[in-house]
Amino acid sequence: MDCPLIRGELVAYHFGSVDEATRDAVEAHLLGCPGCLRAFLALKREIETAGASPRPSPAARERLRQAVARDLASRASAARPLWWRRPLAFGFVTAAAAAAMLLVLSVRGQMNLMAEIAGTTPAEVRAPAPADEVN
Repeated sequence: MDCPLIRGELVAYHFGSVDEATRDAVEAHLLGCPGCLRAFLALKREIETAGASPRPSPAARERLRQAVARDLASRASAARPLWWRRPLAFGFVTAAAAAAMLLVLSVRGQMNLMAEIAGTTPAEVRAPAPADEVN
């Protein structure tokens, strides 16, 4: 086999996925061709050290962390509208608070009116007894 054919089979040879005849031919060629042997050793080194890729510097990691933090902060503030940008929700809360206040004042006024009619203080006003318990 000649060099271009062997170099095309080096990856498959490295992973053991060639048939026996091709494996024997590649091994015989590598013993006699220093150029193909160097190419195979370089390929083998590259495959075996691919997981040990260079790591970024601490400064690069810190810049990346800061960029991610800025991006997340901008997304969080954009996703949460402020109360003045939501007039319907603010109006609903205001209307609900006003309705609750009117209800409290109305009930308190009713108690004062009942106490005035009965001639007692509002704390002394009790609910009337059921009709079957009246003697």
